[in-house]
Amino acid sequence: MSRSTQVLGLIFLFALWFGGCSLLDRQQSPKLLDLRTDRGSEPSVGRGQEVRITIVTDDPDSDELDFRWIATGGEFTSSRQDTLIDLFQDSVTVVWKAPIEAGVYELFLEVGDGQSEQLVTSGVRVAVTQVPPVAAVGPDREVDLNDSLRVILDGTESLDPDQDALMYFWQQLAGPRVGLQNSNSPSPEFEALAPADYIFELRVADLVDGVGDTSNVVVVKVRVTDRNGRGD
Repeated sequence: MSRSTQVLGLIFLFALWFGGCSLLDRQQSPKLLDLRTDRGSEPSVGRGQEVRITIVTDDPDSDELDFRWIATGGEFTSSRQDTLIDLFQDSVTVVWKAPIEAGVYELFLEVGDGQSEQLVTSGVRVAVTQVPPVAAVGPDREVDLNDSLRVILDGTESLDPDQDALMYFWQQLAGPRVGLQNSNSPSPEFEALAPADYIFELRVADLVDGVGDTSNVVVVKVRVTDRNGRGD
């Protein structure tokens, strides 16, 4: 074998060795830089509410990444299931919708690059709460009768600790019968035609898909006086 052939053989072996090492060294597993939600680090939400989760990653090889979310309940809005599989490059935001059953739910994450065998794993725990709502009305008040008197009731201070949407139920208890306009709103109104004490009650509910609680019952009185300041 000539010297030139030996030299070429050595060059080929060195190229194969170092090239192979380089390829192996370049193939690295992805890194999860950040996982955050729009509800904070320890999210707590009401039933049926949504949590937005953002993942930020870095892959040294610039591989396209795949991720898999698995939840112990609820659903990911993109899949309408408790599992979501998709592709992304550097960051992605997913939306998880809480179930109507209160409890603590685990959301597990796996990120891979399809090349290395190592998966990056993480997760988040979400508490789904159900606390009864609280009804509240403005104070009793007195108004003077006039030809165009319209009285607005105020239930806007009613609240739900879980931030569920509220349903309003007003009922007249005393006074000349009136028709409440927007009776399922926080601020219905009525037309007072005679001096009297008009008494109403309010309760609210936080129903989600027909499941939930009703509140306490609160009462408010509106005294309508005649033009001389006298009630009925």
